[in-house]
Amino acid sequence: MPVSARAARAKGSAGGGSEPGSGKRGRGVTLDSLEAVLRASASPREWGRFVKATGMSAIPGAGKSGTKVDYSAYFYALPTGTSAEVDPLYLYGDLRPVPGEETSAHLKLRWEMMPEGSIPQRIKGSSRAVGGWPKVLHRIATGWPGGEAASVDVTATFVIDEGAYRPLPALRLKSRPSIARSHRLTQTAVAWSVDPPSGPVARLSVALLRATELVLVASGRHALTLGPDMAAELEGAVWEGARRFLKAT
Repeated sequence: MPVSARAARAKGSAGGGSEPGSGKRGRGVTLDSLEAVLRASASPREWGRFVKATGMSAIPGAGKSGTKVDYSAYFYALPTGTSAEVDPLYLYGDLRPVPGEETSAHLKLRWEMMPEGSIPQRIKGSSRAVGGWPKVLHRIATGWPGGEAASVDVTATFVIDEGAYRPLPALRLKSRPSIARSHRLTQTAVAWSVDPPSGPVARLSVALLRATELVLVASGRHALTLGPDMAAELEGAVWEGARRFLKAT
């Protein structure tokens, strides 16, 4: 299971923060990243209007080629207002038509830690064009061809301090290594499907990050109303679904 740059470099990161919905998690748990994928169908012209209204930038190479129209676009959005407190996340959006179906598209929204060092000008410029976040989420909700009520695929990655929570016994990594063909095998990650889903959570995986820290990835589908607060709603719903498989220590 891949671990993002934030988890890999932030020792002792599971200490709360200002990310969406952090108050619901309490201390000992940090949101590492949040991803949501929206899907809808509309004419290429409508998709073009959506891209223009949100301020997104065309992906290099996109446009009209023969009878095909490629409206692929992207944006970066830096946090503004109360979202811009200590250790904020930035938002990346990526709109792509479904291959072979130019009227169908998916928009991937991903919140993750700011890049280290100075923020590149391309990120700053893109963020200014869309108004930063959460403003860009209002623009998306207003112009989304599928309407404001949406069912999205969501994935949240949490870094968990085992001093705060531990997985239930059924989800724990094996503490003892195995021996196979003279090789020592240590379990560092495990994954499960959840049936029926726990809230939106239909899949869970746990990986060992450090001696006292775990990475928990939970994913599934969630229905919501698009808007500026959708990040907090998505994270809160996923966390509530995943927390059932954790025990406070």
